[in-house]
Amino acid sequence: MRFSYLEGKKNGKANKKDGHAVKGRGKMIEEQHGIVSFTICRPSRRNAIDYAVMDELEQALTLVEQDDEAKVLVITGEGEEAFCAGGDLQVFHQLKTKEEAHAMLAKMGNILYRLLTLSKPTVALINGTAIGGGCELATACDFRFARAGVRLGFVQANLAITTGWGGATMLFEKMPYDQALNILLRAKTMTAEEAEHIGFVHRVFPDSLRERCEKELREYTNKSTAVLRAYKEAAVARWKTEQFRQRFFAEIERCAYLWESEEHDQAVQSFLTKRNK
Repeated sequence: MRFSYLEGKKNGKANKKDGHAVKGRGKMIEEQHGIVSFTICRPSRRNAIDYAVMDELEQALTLVEQDDEAKVLVITGEGEEAFCAGGDLQVFHQLKTKEEAHAMLAKMGNILYRLLTLSKPTVALINGTAIGGGCELATACDFRFARAGVRLGFVQANLAITTGWGGATMLFEKMPYDQALNILLRAKTMTAEEAEHIGFVHRVFPDSLRERCEKELREYTNKSTAVLRAYKEAAVARWKTEQFRQRFFAEIERCAYLWESEEHDQAVQSFLTKRNK
């Protein structure tokens, strides 16, 4: 069975139509064999996140949470060039004050916190480059599968800011302290193979990424939704404490403070100038 989600959103139910998927400006959501795929469809912007993608991802999380037929959520990007280039700088560089930045950062931070604590297993299917916030999105998922040779990097420090969507807090939870700190401070990209070696990526596939992902997940999807939900809720209970939430959202506040600095503004201007040459 394969069905599409967003057509039925007005009445709060998933609209099930065999062989169809919903594709819009920024997303495609489809379900097959219990695996729900959310695809960021902005290849011309390297699948960068804007406000529309945020809204669509948030809606997808709600639908997956509520639908018992949805067993696993897979997040990926359209095409082979990019998984996600993080926040769309052409959109978000217009935010100049820490208050403006905080509103955007907190919006996406809340979405990634929901993704982190979702009561279904989640997979980042890294089909291409994952940079900055794209790595934060991947970190929020339970598992990270990548195509061989793609590059990944928490490069935020090169733009004179920190991770702003909770990425560092999540990374320190999921990797050894020294490795996580090294990744953040160096702010360099690494290959999928290097990321697998240090434990950030769990599987690297040379080809047929979606098919291999589906094959890997069959041992999950043949289990009952109740079992999947029970184990996932047990796993994420430690991240639902007030202490963890305070750490998570303090990271967002720190990034917002750095956002309005002249150093960050100049770094982004320099990056955009080089990219547009």
